[in-house]
Amino acid sequence: MAMEKQSVLKETHHRSVTALGYHPLRREIVAGFEDGFVKMWEVEGYKLSVSTHEHQGWVTDFLYWPEAKVMFSSSNDGTIIAWSTAAAVHDHISFGSPVYSMALNVRRHQLVCGFNACIRVFSLDENRESGHLIDLKYSYNSKEHTDIVKCIVCLESRVYSAGFDQKLIIYDSSSYPGNRGLNPVFCNPKAHEAGISCLVLIRDSENNTWLVTGSFDKVVKIWSQDGKLTHRLDGFLGTINDLCYVPKNKTLWISSGTSPVAALYDPKCGENVSEFIGTFQDEENEKYHLQHMKYIPELNQAVASSSRRHILMWKYNPQGCITTLKCKHAVECLTYTKKDPILFFDGGSDGQANNWERLQTNHFMYSQETFLLTEAKTKLAQLKNEKREERRPLVSAFVRSLHNPSPGSYSQNKPSSQCSASTYKHSNSALLKSLFVESLDLLLLGSEDGNIYIWGFDDAAVNALRDMKPSSNDDLLKKYRILLANNSTESGSDNSSEFEETISLENPEIDSVTNRVAGFVCKNVLSGHSSCVTSMFLVGRQHGYGTTYLVSSGWDRRICIWDLESGSLVDRFRNVSEDGMNIEELACDGIVTDMDYSLSRNEFACASGDKMVYIRHFSQVGSEMTLRNTLQGHEGEVTQVTWCDFDDNWITSSEDGTIRLWSGDGMTCEQVINTHGPVSAICLDSVSKCIVAGVHNVIKVYNPSKNKLLQTNFGHTDSIRSIIHVHERNQYISGSWDGTLRVWNAYRVATRKKKAARMEEKRESISSFKNKNQPNYLIEDEQEV
Repeated sequence: MAMEKQSVLKETHHRSVTALGYHPLRREIVAGFEDGFVKMWEVEGYKLSVSTHEHQGWVTDFLYWPEAKVMFSSSNDGTIIAWSTAAAVHDHISFGSPVYSMALNVRRHQLVCGFNACIRVFSLDENRESGHLIDLKYSYNSKEHTDIVKCIVCLESRVYSAGFDQKLIIYDSSSYPGNRGLNPVFCNPKAHEAGISCLVLIRDSENNTWLVTGSFDKVVKIWSQDGKLTHRLDGFLGTINDLCYVPKNKTLWISSGTSPVAALYDPKCGENVSEFIGTFQDEENEKYHLQHMKYIPELNQAVASSSRRHILMWKYNPQGCITTLKCKHAVECLTYTKKDPILFFDGGSDGQANNWERLQTNHFMYSQETFLLTEAKTKLAQLKNEKREERRPLVSAFVRSLHNPSPGSYSQNKPSSQCSASTYKHSNSALLKSLFVESLDLLLLGSEDGNIYIWGFDDAAVNALRDMKPSSNDDLLKKYRILLANNSTESGSDNSSEFEETISLENPEIDSVTNRVAGFVCKNVLSGHSSCVTSMFLVGRQHGYGTTYLVSSGWDRRICIWDLESGSLVDRFRNVSEDGMNIEELACDGIVTDMDYSLSRNEFACASGDKMVYIRHFSQVGSEMTLRNTLQGHEGEVTQVTWCDFDDNWITSSEDGTIRLWSGDGMTCEQVINTHGPVSAICLDSVSKCIVAGVHNVIKVYNPSKNKLLQTNFGHTDSIRSIIHVHERNQYISGSWDGTLRVWNAYRVATRKKKAARMEEKRESISSFKNKNQPNYLIEDEQEV
């Protein structure tokens, strides 16, 4: 859901663009120039259709009158020209003084024009009984302004004007008989420190209304519809050239100075969201600056002119990226927590992870917390020292001298057989796999150095919060019950037990909610692999076990079983020979790239670099992980495997450009989806029952039952490494090697109401020619619904 650049019209004219507009009936973009030329381009194909020279001065504004189906153009030559649907001059109206702005008062059927130190109101005359389309004999002049009236907008019975005299004035166009004028109800004589250059009126989907003004003082101000200042936006480096509101993503575009990009703001909270929206992120090095801007609601397009006489167009893409989050590393893995507030985490190539949380002010901005690699390394060194200290009293001084020789001895340079088998030694170990444990509020990060780093909420901070003893005021306790744990109330108070019981009944997850107010710290490190950890899955208490098991694997081809609650290694996978001997710990012939668990079958699958997937029985005893079946068919490395709950089958992806669907027992390959590119990541959309695949730098959404491509999302510039579906927000989040996280709208199945509306349109379209010999149109449409 984003505005994406669609086209650029170059060599439009030899003079600068001074006004932009849109002709709905002709479906053409209109531009006026300094020398009085008016040109029109077709929306489809952008072919120049009209080039005419009727004005003798700057074209200052365009306005379309729907009832008469004419387009007005004003100029500082003192004329307004009405253009017919054939782009011919329908009426030529002369005023004798420059016209700087126009607005249509639909309720009063009037045309409001801005002049020098004056606003004039004319009654519209569609039948030209007065000789023109507007009645020049009976006009009303309002002289509250003392300089050029540059901006006029109308909303219902209100008329808003602003000009170079720094004034912002609100008029009421009363509708009682005999009154055709404007009554000023509000006047801010110094709305800005300099002349006001642009004004736009905003009404969003929640029926909020604001006025936004831009000035030569390099400041933008947001006002309520009654003229009260709500936000002041400064920090711009030049004059505010123009303003434009895009209702599709609720952003205000501001062009200023010599900047080649528009600054994007949320008018509701006044925050700059440019960093989180990718509309202009690739245009910062352009050598032009934006001047005039206009949003065309009929086309869902924004149009702007530049200092190089270009006309640029952006079109709303419902499948575009909602938010772009920039990281300092290539993103390798993603995960999220479903509890409120929803947090999602990324792991990167530099060994550091980020925690992202969407702000309450708008849907674009996210706060970021970085989990430093140094803290994880410090925790690892601390654990190693603790283990060394535990073993030290059991070892004699003589044995310690053998293991710790004095400097200069021969054994110091001798390679130790106890050294780690990891071949990855540089300091920045990438994080290749992430997993969040909801029941324990733990974040697991599988690293390239063979370790699994466990991050969790800071217990010290949580305990400090719980030990707080607020006053005995019941209202205060209820107000802050989310932040205060059950232990925060005194056990001796009369109402403490009752209050604790009320909290536990209202919110059984109060402890986890309390944890969210604390930051993350590295709590533990699981060291058991000798190389990259690429895959993990959980088998918890909800699966019928007495603890939470973590199963991990990676490039060393070993499968480790951990008791996550105690942080200890339970067992490793062991192959058992026919005579009952444990012969090796290698689970497959190639590196393990991914794993997933099937609860209904109590089996897990290992995707391997040897182009195969191994399905094994799950057990906490390594020797009992017997091989059930193998999935063979891919011609390239299998990148990911996942269990599909809604279809009870296995789904695998590969670098050979295919996604394969296998039966639950792994005996048959039921379907092959050709993606026309290597698949680096997949996830399942359980709401729409779709497969979301990262095919190089493109996201493709497939309907597995029909083998149909439903949606394609473009935006990433490098390989997509991970995708998650946040069904609580109906969004996809993707991470890529291009160093960005992108948030997308998830695919939505068309509702019955939309289908019914489409069928009604079909009924209307065929009602004109339907006869007895054509009875099947409606029958087929009704069957579709």
